Amino acid sequence: MFNDESEWEIFNNFINGNRLTFAKSRAEKSLIEKITSASWQNNTESRPDFISEDLMIEMFEVDDIVTIKKGKKNPQREANARAYREVEKFISEVGVFNEDIRIVATGDTRYDPETEQVIPEKTEEHHNYQAYINNFKRICQKHLDSLESYRENYPHKKLGFLIIDDATMYLPSKKTPRTTLKDAVYSLPYYDKNFMSLFVQSDVDFVIWAFNNKYLYINGDHGQNSYLPDIAVISKDNYYTKHSKYIDSKKMCSLEE
Repeated sequence: MFNDESEWEIFNNFINGNRLTFAKSRAEKSLIEKITSASWQNNTESRPDFISEDLMIEMFEVDDIVTIKKGKKNPQREANARAYREVEKFISEVGVFNEDIRIVATGDTRYDPETEQVIPEKTEEHHNYQAYINNFKRICQKHLDSLESYRENYPHKKLGFLIIDDATMYLPSKKTPRTTLKDAVYSLPYYDKNFMSLFVQSDVDFVIWAFNNKYLYINGDHGQNSYLPDIAVISKDNYYTKHSKYIDSKKMCSLEE
């Protein structure tokens, strides 16, 4: 859903996609309809990213990858870029593919290109829930710091953040493998105050959380029938709910473990 090259393409996938959407209130359901039916403009050169007559949306991506030097070195992105180059090289050498072919490449972070060996690693050293929180706080805060300029440019529009979330699914380890759908839903980040606390005192009117990698492995499929939402729309009134809490990162286990 969110693997296109440009932000505008990703945004249009969100607007036009037929995805399972979560909304707690009638107001949020109305907001979804308003967002998907609005006439949007690409504003990525000046920010916020996308504007309509009444709304403006800033988009950013988060993941759960353990990074180095405060996010400046992301092993997964480096591996993806390396894999992409290899695929492009292969296509150019073979030369039998359609010119409009779309490439989506995911690299293996365990592969060392210098030795051409795969080095075993523990999954939690690659991605974990604490890295998820850390990455989110670092990236989200940068956009929160720009709120004043967004408001100055468009003072009468409601402002939302669209979060493209590439993190894997996490559940409390004590509840796996026998977990319920309810357990899974309340383990999503918009119920975790570690994430939502940044918005509570902010001037952000709504948050759209778009999940790109949340899978539950049920009955042999790859999450197609898990009924977890692909997209959640959360208005300011629901940043905290009765189910919100600070989740202990040490107790959260990736389903890729």
